[in-house]
Amino acid sequence: MEDRFDSMMRRFLVPLRELGGRVDDSTYFLRHDGGLAFAQGYHHPPGTISCKILYYPSPGGWVDIFGRRYECLHKRYSGGKMHSFTNPEQFEMHFELFPELAGAARRAPVIKNNLLLPLDGFAGYFDPRRSLEICMELYPKIRRGIEAASDLLEVPVGRMGLTGSLQYGRLEEHDDDTDICFYGSVEENYALMLKILGLVREDPSRHVWEFGKFWPLRMRHGGILVCPFFIYAREEEIPLRDCRIEAVRERAVVTGTITDIRHSIYMPLVFPLEGAAVDGEPRERFILILGDSYVRGEFEAGQRVRAEGELVKIEKAAGTFEAVIAANNWDVTTVSRS
Repeated sequence: MEDRFDSMMRRFLVPLRELGGRVDDSTYFLRHDGGLAFAQGYHHPPGTISCKILYYPSPGGWVDIFGRRYECLHKRYSGGKMHSFTNPEQFEMHFELFPELAGAARRAPVIKNNLLLPLDGFAGYFDPRRSLEICMELYPKIRRGIEAASDLLEVPVGRMGLTGSLQYGRLEEHDDDTDICFYGSVEENYALMLKILGLVREDPSRHVWEFGKFWPLRMRHGGILVCPFFIYAREEEIPLRDCRIEAVRERAVVTGTITDIRHSIYMPLVFPLEGAAVDGEPRERFILILGDSYVRGEFEAGQRVRAEGELVKIEKAAGTFEAVIAANNWDVTTVSRS
């Protein structure tokens, strides 16, 4: 007899053969061992997925996913509170929990706290838009929340999808978080970002505080907590699409002034800099890349920043440019505002 887990997977899971040539940010994949991995960014070398395992089957696990017990690699519930693990802690836990990955998996070249896992290790994936349609049928609360967010933000439901646990159909009754993917051009998503920032700034009742910080791009509305994830609708607008990355120096320090924040709401965050210097040497054209979504929506054009990370050359059809890839939010600090 089919159990609830198998029944829900049959309803939500999409076979890998339907994936096509593109893996979008914020997409969950189901491993053959039952684990759930979270793909991030858009740089996935052929035959691999840049991701982290977030849930893995464990008989004594504290998370119930459709009747099966799971442990979690990114957060832990204890003492009546939710505690989060840092990205580096999560990265190291992969090798402690899954020793077989030590020899087979590689660190992802852009999002440094991700692993490149072989695509053939997965049974399928969860399509954000398809999951949204199913969840709106299954859960009246989600339908009401999505429709309310659509009306407030003036974004049609057709431009929306779901990530987080709802992407594979799991509604956490005690948790109002609804992780919504917004698909759009760079300009459409930038306008939406500004709208959300304005709504949150003008109405303190919408404010979200979690894990000891204020989240400027999350808000309460329509009975849900709206957590936006922005997805590139146009492949040609993805900064690191179809590129080759060559390591130059493992550790470098860049300073510069942010000139454009339109790509600061995606994974990874990408900032063009002016007046840049790398280890004290001036650079004419330079890019800062941050592979940590913890600070999306918190940077502004005109801010002067200092960042530590790997110095790389990035080759695209349009030309070659240098960049520093920072792994963690604390690797980027604001120096001043121009």
